[in-house]
Amino acid sequence: MKNKMKRILAIIVCISFILTFLPINSVSFAKPRYDVWKDKIKIYDADKKIKRAEAEYEGYKYIATFDKDTNEIKLKVKPLNTKKFDKSLDNLSLNEEKNFSVKVEYFDGENLKAKLIDEKTNEEYNIGDSDTVTAQFAIAIPIALGLAEALIASLLLIGKVIELFGEKYVEASEVIENVKNNKYEYYKAAIKNGILYIGPAIDYPTAFSRVYNFNLDVFCKNRDLARKLAQNVANSFPFGGFIRGPEKEGQSSIYFYHYHVYEILSPSSNSSYKLPCHIFFP
Repeated sequence: MKNKMKRILAIIVCISFILTFLPINSVSFAKPRYDVWKDKIKIYDADKKIKRAEAEYEGYKYIATFDKDTNEIKLKVKPLNTKKFDKSLDNLSLNEEKNFSVKVEYFDGENLKAKLIDEKTNEEYNIGDSDTVTAQFAIAIPIALGLAEALIASLLLIGKVIELFGEKYVEASEVIENVKNNKYEYYKAAIKNGILYIGPAIDYPTAFSRVYNFNLDVFCKNRDLARKLAQNVANSFPFGGFIRGPEKEGQSSIYFYHYHVYEILSPSSNSSYKLPCHIFFP
C-alpha cells in the first residue's frame, strides 16, 4: 500500500513539474470575441467606395480596406518605428511593411474563415475559424491574428456583407431596389443572426432544387413568382403538399413577406411536415 502511494505521489510531482515549465503559449485558450479589440479599432470612409479600419498594437499599425464595389479586402501591417534587433538574428522582416490580399472563405456575421495572401511572396496564411492557423507568422511578422481577424470582420459588418461558401450575400435592405428593378427573378437567400441576406441570382431550376432538395431560402422578384415556386414545390411531393402565406414572423428583422411549404406525409392522415426554408419576395 505504501509503495502504491509513493508511486501516485511521484506521478503527481512529475505532472506538477511539467506544468510548471510548460510554455504558456502552448496552452489552448478560448478564441477571444471581436469585442476584445473594438476599443482599438477605428472605422471610417476613405472615400465614397472604400471603407477603412485601422488599429495600433505593440508597435505596429494595422490598416484594412474594403472596396464596396468589388468586395476586395486588403490588409497592411507596418512598424510604427524602426526597431533595433540583435544582428545575429534574422529579424530584418520585422521592420518591413507587409501587404496582404484577403480571401474571405466564410463569414456569417460572427465566425470568420479567411486567408491572408502576402502580395510580395504569395505565401498564404489562414486566420479565423481554421484548424490550420499557421505558425509562420512568427517568421513573417509578429502579426496579432485576433486583431487582423477583428479588422476584417468589422469591415464586413459595416458593409453589411457575409460570405457563405465563397459567395457574397448582402443585407436585403441594401439591395432590395436592385432586386425589384433588374432582370433576374430568383436569388439565393440566407438568414443569419436574425437578418435576411440576399445572395447571387439563380435560375428557376436552381431555385426549385434549393427549396425541394436542400430546404434553403430563396428570394423572388415578386409575389407571383414566390407563390408559384412554393406551390410547384408543394405539388411535387409524393403525397402532395400545400402552402401557407404570405406571412411575416413577428417583429423580427426578417421583415419581408414569404411563403412556407408543407409536405403531406401520408394520404391516410392529416400529418404534414413544414419545410424550414422561406420563399421571400419584396
